Amino acid sequence: MRKSATPDDKRKHLKFIQDVINRLSSNTFLLKGWSITIIGAIFTATLTTGNYNLLWVILGAVLIFWFIDAYYLALERRYRNLYSRVAELSADKIDYSMKTPKLTFLAWFEAFRRPVLVMFYGVVLLIVAGFLVSNNFDISLIIKVKE
Repeated sequence: MRKSATPDDKRKHLKFIQDVINRLSSNTFLLKGWSITIIGAIFTATLTTGNYNLLWVILGAVLIFWFIDAYYLALERRYRNLYSRVAELSADKIDYSMKTPKLTFLAWFEAFRRPVLVMFYGVVLLIVAGFLVSNNFDISLIIKVKE
């Protein structure tokens, strides 16, 4: 037999949800730190060895980290919405579930193109793409050089 819910139960439930949001947020922070470390290490190896094919590895790493970061951001947004819904309800009407709606591709893609991710990973992606173009293609074929 379940007793009636109290406002303290609601506060505890909101704290549980907030803890999940904090964990997801710290995961994205750690992910950005790891991405910069790995990308920096591979870029240093590229410059040291002169093997510019390693730029393709950087390109892949940037995309993988961007995809994962977008996933965590989409999940975080789901839990923020759950927090808002629970905060609006009275303690008796809350089901005390931690379930969020299923993550769809559209929700993930919305997170993928958020300005915070585009500015972080997009800039790195453009820099790597610039290095790839300048080191793998003969630029004189594109631009006519006057002699």
